[in-house]
Amino acid sequence: MAKFRVRARTIDMLGRQQIAGIPTALSELFKNAHDAYAKRAEVDYFRDERILVLRDDGLGMTRDDFEQRWLTLGTDSKVDSTSGLTLPPVDKTQKRRPILGEKGIGRLAIAVIGPQVLILTRARRNDIPEMTITAAFIHWGMFELPGIDLDEVSVPIRETSADALPDEAMVKEMIAEARGAIVALGSRIEASHREQILCDLDSFNAVPAEMAGYLNEPSLTGEGCGTHFYITPADSLIDSDIDARDADNKATRFEKHLIGFTNTMTASVQQAPPIITRFRDYVDEGPPIERLGERAFFTSDEFKEVDHHISGRFDQYGQFRGEIGVYHLPPEEYVLNWPDGDGRATKCGPFNIECGVLQGTPKDSLVPPDEYARLSRKLFKHGGLYIYKDGIRVQPYGDSDYDFIDIEKRRTYGASYYYYSYRRLMGVIELDGIENGELSEKAGREGFRENVAYRQFRSILMNFFLQTAADFFREDGRYSEKWELSRSDLQKNAEIRAKKAKQSTQKKRWLQSELTQFFEVLENHAPEREVQTKIGYLETRVGEIANSSRDGPSKALALMRVEKEAKDVIYGLQSSLIIQKPRGVGLNKRLNNEWIAYQAERERLDEKIFKPAGDAISQIVSKAATEYSIEVDPASRFIGNVKATADRARDEMKATKSKADGDLAAFHSLAKANNSDALRTLNKAYDELMVTATSMVGTTKPENLDSGRDSLLKDFEDLFIEQKNRILGLQNQVSQIQLYLEGDGFDIDELTESLEEELEELRDRRASELELAQIGLAISAVNHEFDKTVHALRDGFRRLEGWAKANDDLAELYQSMFSSFEHLNGFLSLFTQMDIRFNRDETVILGSDITNFSQNLFEMALKESGVELTSTEKFEHFEWKGFTSTFYPVFVNLIDNAIYWLQDRKIEDKRITLDVEGQDLLVIDNGPGISARDRENVFSLNFTRKPGGRGMGLYISRQALEKVGYSLDLDPTESGTVFRISSNEKA
Repeated sequence: MAKFRVRARTIDMLGRQQIAGIPTALSELFKNAHDAYAKRAEVDYFRDERILVLRDDGLGMTRDDFEQRWLTLGTDSKVDSTSGLTLPPVDKTQKRRPILGEKGIGRLAIAVIGPQVLILTRARRNDIPEMTITAAFIHWGMFELPGIDLDEVSVPIRETSADALPDEAMVKEMIAEARGAIVALGSRIEASHREQILCDLDSFNAVPAEMAGYLNEPSLTGEGCGTHFYITPADSLIDSDIDARDADNKATRFEKHLIGFTNTMTASVQQAPPIITRFRDYVDEGPPIERLGERAFFTSDEFKEVDHHISGRFDQYGQFRGEIGVYHLPPEEYVLNWPDGDGRATKCGPFNIECGVLQGTPKDSLVPPDEYARLSRKLFKHGGLYIYKDGIRVQPYGDSDYDFIDIEKRRTYGASYYYYSYRRLMGVIELDGIENGELSEKAGREGFRENVAYRQFRSILMNFFLQTAADFFREDGRYSEKWELSRSDLQKNAEIRAKKAKQSTQKKRWLQSELTQFFEVLENHAPEREVQTKIGYLETRVGEIANSSRDGPSKALALMRVEKEAKDVIYGLQSSLIIQKPRGVGLNKRLNNEWIAYQAERERLDEKIFKPAGDAISQIVSKAATEYSIEVDPASRFIGNVKATADRARDEMKATKSKADGDLAAFHSLAKANNSDALRTLNKAYDELMVTATSMVGTTKPENLDSGRDSLLKDFEDLFIEQKNRILGLQNQVSQIQLYLEGDGFDIDELTESLEEELEELRDRRASELELAQIGLAISAVNHEFDKTVHALRDGFRRLEGWAKANDDLAELYQSMFSSFEHLNGFLSLFTQMDIRFNRDETVILGSDITNFSQNLFEMALKESGVELTSTEKFEHFEWKGFTSTFYPVFVNLIDNAIYWLQDRKIEDKRITLDVEGQDLLVIDNGPGISARDRENVFSLNFTRKPGGRGMGLYISRQALEKVGYSLDLDPTESGTVFRISSNEKA
């Protein structure tokens, strides 16, 4: 009796050759993880090492499961049959999942990804994890060899304790066994095939125990269970699939195929998705890029954020019942008939739909402009109507290139008429494997079979999107009033904001220019020089008058005249430095800080320069009158000085009033013209309306007149409301002014300034917090990578030491490298004091500890820059209680900044001093100092005068100290810089 024989190449033909590509292969493996009740299936792809690791946290497999199920093609254990293996285990803590992988060949997809795989699996049964991990090694090249039977291919298997993952020794042992099997086949394998396989085996570089430190969860140690695959060398086509983008920057084939494997859009509305899939791409030494996952796909928060929402269910007859919410207003209940139903139950069955829609332009949207831009980019790549069956995405629905209900096709006929676009739509259709059983996928799982059920399903959806566009998002729609009114208000507000922003921008630029000019004048000490020049000129003039041949009364008059002229000059100089802050404009933090600095400097100039100058002028005149016996009438002189000051104020008020009167006259004229134009527009429409109505009477049957009345009056009533609001809007503004003049209202400009400044602050804070969060993540990643690298380097040096001892030339190089490594490690270990994870408790901090830490940390920087860091004896013995993770970074930042600004100073004694004054800590340097303009801004986030600086140090330092009850301030000084750290607790 003859029997079938199975060649090893059968595996290759059933597996790798049946998989369309790497995205399909990954999708198949995700489905297997789903069947194993995994909650997570995560891929880490290391490009440089060509390693792809796929891990899930499912039920895992015992050794028997692995041999009887995983290594068996067409597994009958997934089929509910009276013969064959028992059904696979079920996680009773979760909702029962339908089986997605029924062919039993999905595992062969691994061969598409890479030729070698190390498989680790650990079972959990009855909520108890097995104590062992099963490991197996496969080289798929064995299944490409001609003339080899399947039963001649051996798979090395090991079992190891779950206390730790397989180490290098175990991996090498399995590879050696695989190598022995290849060698045993001898001449039955072509030399080229054999060499390729042996070369691959030699290069296998995935050791789970070594990778565990940076892969983290899901893990197979501890309480972890599931199945992990270490595949190498990963096919370079993965890079091409990920990176290949077209000119329009659309989603790649990789993203289109794999993103949104489960529904995360409406997960919080319904329930959590059964499994979350992620793909992290380690492109370089930095943190990985998340290609798949909740952040890469749409989140429930993003779904809620868009402008309009559709939610409901199509019943077994294709009729829709649900709600449609426009612009986040209370949703309208909506019922829609499917005209092709004929009252018979559909083959496709009932299903749910959830859609979010973003308006086509920012001015029509409720979403803030920056967030709108981000969402638009994401929708352009991934927008569409996704279909999920039993919680898992059905391909290729959701891909905007697969326009299965002609949304984009119709849009080409009229974008505003048909409204919907995949680029503005994030939608979910939920199907059930039982209720929608007739909607069956094609063999390649690339869409539904085009049977009756599918045609009905498609017809129902096409009718739905056509009709909802007509009813809700078209100007003559049955339920479009909310959409029209809200959109009109948004457009009007956007126009107002644009005009206001343009005006504000111009005013801010003017103010910035004026402030810049003021501080340039200040830094050049121009006011002091000009005042001294004017006083010197006055002294000369007074001397000339006193020594002239005039009589006494003439000399007295001349002295009073020259005194007035000198004071007028000083007043003119003083007035030239006055900046009038624009009204109705909110300033951002940086500009507001400059304005505050300006006010402080103006006050200083008045007190220190201009007032003393006025007194000096009076003294010069008085001294001359006494010395040369010139009789100056005190009363006349007093009245003259008072009158001069009062005249200047009155003249300025007259000029201001004259301009205001002109503006009011122009406003009155424009207001009357506005009101007259509104009435004229309505009168013209009235005349046209009456002509049309009279014409209708003569051409329309009497019984049809009432039905035409509403449509006839609609445009007129809309125009009436528009023109009435035009007048009322103006009247409202006049009323606000009237209330303000009567003392019962408020200054609109002040309110606008307040609101704008609050908005600017919120925007700055949001951007700042995001940047800080990103920096925190980057620092965490660097710290993690450094720890990992230190361990690897120490291990390398340990192994290299033996070679160095036996080789004198190598010994010298080894010692040099090891010393450099120890220096670097010692330098970075200083930062342990600043790590908040290790320093969460308050401790006594001694000034000498700060000094020693800083000198060690900045040893090289101080030496290279020629700066001396010293501390007073008082500081050395001063102690206080606090968190080292708070205070150490503050001193590091202040000293680092001081070194930077001192390094290029052309002075011999460059010095930084740590001191104490009372209970305050001081960091003092004799550098160039900080200008008055920047005294507040230096504590603002992203403000810096340092080329290439980030402007974060002082901001973070002040914020960190405030959290523990301390403040960080800058003392006003004539030269150098003094930073003061003081406790906020009152003595």
